[in-house]
Amino acid sequence: MEFILLGTAGHVDHGKSTLIKALSGIDPDRLKEEKEREMTIDIGFANFLLPSGRIAQVIDVPGHERFVKNMLAGVNTIDLVMFVVDANEGIKPQTEEHFDILRALEIPAGIIVLTKIDLVGKEQIEKVTNEVKELVKGSFLEKAPFANVSSVTGEGLPELVKTIDNLATGVRKRNKDLPVRLPIDRVFTMSGSGTVITGTLVSGILKVNDVLELLPQKTEVRVRQIQSYGGKVTEVVAGQRVGLNLAGLKKDDLIRGNTLAAPGYIKPGFMFDGMLNVVPNYPKTVRNNTRVRLHTGTGEFLGRIVLLDKENIEKGGQGIIQFRSESQLTVAKDDHFVLRLYAPMITIGGGKIIDPSSVKHSRFQTEIIDHIEAMESVSAEQLVQEVLATSGINPILREDVIKKVNLPKAEIENILKGMELNNEMIKGDSVSERIMHIKAFEQLKEKIAGVIMDFYGKQPLKLNIPIKEIKQRLYRDESNSDFFQKAIASLVKENKVKIIKDSLQLVQYSAPLTSKQEELKKKIESFYLTNLFTPPNVDIICQTLGIKEKNAEEMISILRDMGLLVRLGENVILHQAAIDKATETIKAYLKEHENIKAGDFTKLIGTSRKYSIPLLEYLDSIKLTKRVGDVRILC
Repeated sequence: MEFILLGTAGHVDHGKSTLIKALSGIDPDRLKEEKEREMTIDIGFANFLLPSGRIAQVIDVPGHERFVKNMLAGVNTIDLVMFVVDANEGIKPQTEEHFDILRALEIPAGIIVLTKIDLVGKEQIEKVTNEVKELVKGSFLEKAPFANVSSVTGEGLPELVKTIDNLATGVRKRNKDLPVRLPIDRVFTMSGSGTVITGTLVSGILKVNDVLELLPQKTEVRVRQIQSYGGKVTEVVAGQRVGLNLAGLKKDDLIRGNTLAAPGYIKPGFMFDGMLNVVPNYPKTVRNNTRVRLHTGTGEFLGRIVLLDKENIEKGGQGIIQFRSESQLTVAKDDHFVLRLYAPMITIGGGKIIDPSSVKHSRFQTEIIDHIEAMESVSAEQLVQEVLATSGINPILREDVIKKVNLPKAEIENILKGMELNNEMIKGDSVSERIMHIKAFEQLKEKIAGVIMDFYGKQPLKLNIPIKEIKQRLYRDESNSDFFQKAIASLVKENKVKIIKDSLQLVQYSAPLTSKQEELKKKIESFYLTNLFTPPNVDIICQTLGIKEKNAEEMISILRDMGLLVRLGENVILHQAAIDKATETIKAYLKEHENIKAGDFTKLIGTSRKYSIPLLEYLDSIKLTKRVGDVRILC
């Protein structure tokens, strides 16, 4: 069975509720106060069967200016609108405002319905028809069919039903492959059932006993019972009007504007980026930091708009905005919104949410503006690429990609799989499920090299920069360690850096030594090469060369950073040539012998235990040898 959501819009007392009752046999005015006033105050609901077998689910909205908030809670999810105008009265103020709201919400299609034709003649009908055509010129209703009806006599109703059915064939399909999301539009208590909510299932497939998350409270709830199209059902799909009996909640725990969603699908926040279209008849210029009322889903939220790309937006104009809310929002990408001035409550315009989880932006940032514009109109693949690329060196969880782009998980996973095959994406460890765009990964590598160069700028003679200090410059916590280590490994493979114990050194960087320092470097290195396995201490170097201890220690440190000298223990420093020779010697010996004792190794290299023991321990540490009791064997 297929369902469409059919809404009404129009001025108060233009016959919307009477029309729905004539079509469905159901009176959508459910409140006692509504019946007493003979006007719709809150949204009402009805349904009827179309000739094709589809079910038209009707949302009736109030036409009075005081209840536009309620009207917005109803029309935000409709597929098709009946734009109602009284043939006797013609266009009225709320006709125009409702039209502005429909246009701002980008309602896909509609029918213009002239009501009460039994009270007027043909000339009046023609006059009002021309007025309406002028109003909707250039909009989604410009080519909409007209239906002239009388809800009292029934004239024109069969033709209207046929027109609704014809238009229903082109109605967009709701995405049942996305997680469940249901904005709440009514909350009440039923005797014997407890708390009941109603709303339109905008995405997903919902079943009895499903566990959902009530947002923004982040409370877990269970679906005890589902009603749709007049009876109990076990399952509903996106696009259906539903009533849910929820376990474990009281009526006071919920309000209109709350959302039920699959756990983890929507992350409540206080701001979003979007594109605002100001209605042509807005009487003012939209200024930065204006306090407004935002209507999205079924909720109303107070907040301020920050104009990101313009000083002001004129009527009929367009601009990129950031909405900063005074209370938590539960929105998704491509949700529509309407903005009304805080006071007086007139419609400013509306648009689409582009980034539902944005961070606070400064105005006129070209990079941010370009990113928002790109996210508005690109393909699904380009959208995923954009989200990853703009996350920068901070990897993003796969599930957060899904939240940002609001596309089915299977579609996104296929895109990510293609990116991985094309080497456009780097994966973290399997536990975290985080990913990074290859461009961001290359940026991370550049930043690592840049941080090292910054250190060199401050201490030109210190070649080895501790990895821990480099990471602290780039990340505040340990959550990004896997990507940081992958970047270092890639830089090593490209021969751009080398790892010296727990430090990094740029391969192509040379310490800027003076001619005197170059001369001293050669003399000290020569000293160590001459005394390969009986290295001199600092005192002997200073006495022999006639230099200060500070200068000798500084040069020894430079030679160590260069990898020419290696500290084996607290008081033992050898030239790398000694390490290399010892390595060759012990390898050759152990090819012919099962093991080697410390004493034999000491004799082999012609030194004392003072130097041979630290050297053996160093060879153990680099996994060349392994100590077994009193002997060493090759690892």
